[in-house]
Amino acid sequence: MPTLSEFSKLKANANLATTALDKRFFEPFISNRNRLEGLPRQAEFEKSLRAETADPMWMLTRQWQLGEFQGEDAGTACQAKILTEEQAPRVLIFGKQGSKAYDAFASPLEPEVESEAVEVNLHLQVQMGRQFLRILAENGQSSLKEVFLGKYPLDTSPKAEDREGLLFAQTVNGRFPDGHAILRDIQSGAYADWVNSDAEFDDSDRLVLTKAVPSLFETWFKKLYHQIESGQNAWIPDRMEYNFSLEMPQAEGGKTVVLEADQYASGKLEWSSFDENLRSSSAGVEQPDQLKVGVQTFIPAPLQYSGIPNPRFWQMEDGQIDFAKIQVGTTGLLSMLLTEYGITYSNDWFVLPYPMKINSYCEVKNILVTDVFGQHILIEPTFTDPEVAWHEFAVFRHTERQNLQSPRNRFYLAPSILKLQQSEPLEKVNFMRDEMTNMVWAIENTVPSNAGGGREVKLNRPRFDPLEAPDNPESKIRYLAGTTVPENWIPFIPVHKSGSEKEIRLQRAKIPNAPAPQSLLLKEHQPVHFIEEEEVPRAGVIVKRTFKRTRWIDGKTILWVGRTKTTGRGEGWSGLMFDRLLPIEKKSE
Repeated sequence: MPTLSEFSKLKANANLATTALDKRFFEPFISNRNRLEGLPRQAEFEKSLRAETADPMWMLTRQWQLGEFQGEDAGTACQAKILTEEQAPRVLIFGKQGSKAYDAFASPLEPEVESEAVEVNLHLQVQMGRQFLRILAENGQSSLKEVFLGKYPLDTSPKAEDREGLLFAQTVNGRFPDGHAILRDIQSGAYADWVNSDAEFDDSDRLVLTKAVPSLFETWFKKLYHQIESGQNAWIPDRMEYNFSLEMPQAEGGKTVVLEADQYASGKLEWSSFDENLRSSSAGVEQPDQLKVGVQTFIPAPLQYSGIPNPRFWQMEDGQIDFAKIQVGTTGLLSMLLTEYGITYSNDWFVLPYPMKINSYCEVKNILVTDVFGQHILIEPTFTDPEVAWHEFAVFRHTERQNLQSPRNRFYLAPSILKLQQSEPLEKVNFMRDEMTNMVWAIENTVPSNAGGGREVKLNRPRFDPLEAPDNPESKIRYLAGTTVPENWIPFIPVHKSGSEKEIRLQRAKIPNAPAPQSLLLKEHQPVHFIEEEEVPRAGVIVKRTFKRTRWIDGKTILWVGRTKTTGRGEGWSGLMFDRLLPIEKKSE
């Protein structure tokens, strides 16, 4: 049996061995290092990058093991034939106010729908008068300038608040004739009667002034401004939007197919602006039946999009796609599904670039696809299959106003403008809801100026006039019948629709002793101006009149005056109150 000292030594040695064993398992212990490095036998890497396989049978066996030899008859598409029917609308119907023939290659659709008569002001009169004098000089009649200045003087009397108009009137007064008055007399015949009866003109002057000069002047004005004719106006004032339709030449079931755009006010027409409808023909313009049936052959092109896998082996992926940012959490199921679809099934989609002319209404009847195995597959629209008709899949397809028994797969390529230049607003009216007073305010932010553009209106009028001195010095309060609003705030009050006790619409009213509206948007309908109540939402709307300019496919410049409607600035409060008791503030001496 060991003694006490020997036992202490054995215990110390055991603790030391246990401590060394613990450190061995719990602390890093490296005795040697080794690293594997590739040693190329050649300086060039071309052979290595080719990834050559010495035994092709190995690749075949691996494909067999992974199930890639289980064929699905899914050959790659190599040819496609498309059967289509096309027709072109050539009749433009302006709501219920008439129709006219339309040539898409002469003008885009927006000017035909939006254009309106140019407002006659001092700027237009001077512009036309200056051009008339220029035509006189080109025809050797510059000496007759004073005669026309005396016959057609300018009316230079703009409003006092129109500062730009006043300055412009001082500049042009007595220098140019009233060109608009000259054109009006030319069209009515009064101009020719005056020239032929005035003794100041000899026979040679009369021949030039009645033949060449009027023709050149009228032609210049028609080319300068694109204006509508009488009775052709698509603007609906009570809806504050355009309403028009295009009529197709091919009738169906005794009725005419029309493309309706009854809520257009954005300033840019797209295919989605039109809905398809069937109705009895109301246009007075005849158009020939020009339905064209055609078959075109294409080579399908693989679909390309950002993030698609590269088809070539060893081809570097695009660094702009960061797959590490894909959401993989419990809420990222849609992202994962979309990623799997894009990566796994990207080679299952092909694109057929079918060209169309502008103003074409095209229906794809079916597509015949031929794959590399020589098989022909007929693809029809989804709604022709009764098993999938309940969830019709369509991307570019017009909404059908009527539930047709045989729906169609049609697309209209509208002849719309590509680029547009717009001037500063000639008029700008902000329609704002005021729930405190239960009415809508039309705030004229910009009104026309005699200088040719628009002038901003900024009026800050106090809600009530201060009381200078009360009749009774001991009075502490006073009665106020009602507060006031700025003069450019025009009220629209709710009234019942005719024949209804529940439906309402908004009627233009007037603040006592307030002037009439200055913008054409608010005074074009007299004596009563209505707006449908649902056309002014809580966000409000802003309506503008501007000059618009574009170029068409033949290089021709088109200038017209059009309107646009955008979202407003929300609700507001005018500060209008009635029957108020206000304290009298006495001035301290």
